[in-house]
Amino acid sequence: MTKYQSQQRRRSVYDDQRGVGQAHPQRSPHRRRRSPLWLLAIAGVLGSAAVIALVVTSLGGRVSGTSQLVPTLTAPTSSTPTLGTPTLAIASASIGASSAGASSIAASWPDTRSNSLITGGDSKAHCASLNFPGGVLTQSVIDAARKATGITFNCLSVFDNAVPTWDAWEDPWMLHIASDGWQGWLSASAKHQLVLSQDLIPKSVANNANPLPWEQACAKGDYDQYATALAQNLISYGAGKTVIRLGTEANGSWETDYTGPTTAELNAWAKCYAKEVTAMRAVPGAHFLFVWNPNACTHDLPMSEWYPGNSYVDIIGADNYDKDCRTLLTVAQEGWNTYATDATYENAGDPDFPSLAHVAAFAANHGKPMSFPEWGLPTNDDDPVYVAQLARMFYSQDFAYESYFDNNSDGVAPFGSSIPKATAAYANAFK
Repeated sequence: MTKYQSQQRRRSVYDDQRGVGQAHPQRSPHRRRRSPLWLLAIAGVLGSAAVIALVVTSLGGRVSGTSQLVPTLTAPTSSTPTLGTPTLAIASASIGASSAGASSIAASWPDTRSNSLITGGDSKAHCASLNFPGGVLTQSVIDAARKATGITFNCLSVFDNAVPTWDAWEDPWMLHIASDGWQGWLSASAKHQLVLSQDLIPKSVANNANPLPWEQACAKGDYDQYATALAQNLISYGAGKTVIRLGTEANGSWETDYTGPTTAELNAWAKCYAKEVTAMRAVPGAHFLFVWNPNACTHDLPMSEWYPGNSYVDIIGADNYDKDCRTLLTVAQEGWNTYATDATYENAGDPDFPSLAHVAAFAANHGKPMSFPEWGLPTNDDDPVYVAQLARMFYSQDFAYESYFDNNSDGVAPFGSSIPKATAAYANAFK
């Protein structure tokens, strides 16, 4: 883990105040990730080997002031093929690192940028993780995000990670106190939806030095009762269509439900995931979608060994922050190719190494839509090129949703006056 990573690994925590009449303040989650890319689109057409090759040898002009290569993608049309067959063309392009440059990019985006419900396909929904003081959802915070970006956020990302006990795990903090506003917001519109980050286990079970015992217990079904209770509670709160990032970034050793590095641990983790998904889906009224969300460029743990299987995964996600987790450089500083392929890593060429390029190819090969469950820019990093690259990818292949980490915490800049160029780029590309 890099220094920047370790500084950012603060997760939403629900403490022992649960049930005493007060909501616990929502701790900002966040993890430093890297910007996802247009290259995932290519995977569905040409396969993983071609994706990696195109990332490295891509045609195109360079972004002004950087060494980044920028492809030009044709905007999808009504005749655009569906999952795994995006329409794109690579050509020379020169994009200035300014809001005006980002605006010109946005001119080619399709006109079908509605903020729909997240589905297990090409729904292209827009979400945000917002900073609600004390964890209490207030419409004014949502309105401020809309004013800054021009996006009406019908989808909110929230974190229920690192909870202490099974009791807390199965009753997410943001929903069990009605006066906190989350239930009311969900019931106010059929278009409203939550994306919930949820570990496989609570802290009371965790053992990062030796996770195999809890993983095997879970794989045998010992934790099915808790997964069932979680599903029942979510449905009772009106959250039966929640998108669940189950086991978020579990290849990171900082996580409560860290996979562990051995094949036995990785395989058992995947079986645990499958058991909990199966238990939750069996509850009447469940319409959950499950996101398998590895942490790109973190630990060389073979993705194929801890992927639960297509039957248990609806969406694949890659968290992406504008800072390389090894070099600590932004996209504008080190160039897109280095950033996308984790070229500075010794194992970057291993197809199972979780670089963005390889995650992209993995998703395409498994016929799953992608998502950006978390993305953002470090404080003082006003980089519209990073935003434009994400938008290019978002509109050039099947994408379930994107969610900006707009908490104004953990070193991530909120949209608005602190990053005006990036905010303008987002508004122009996504609204």
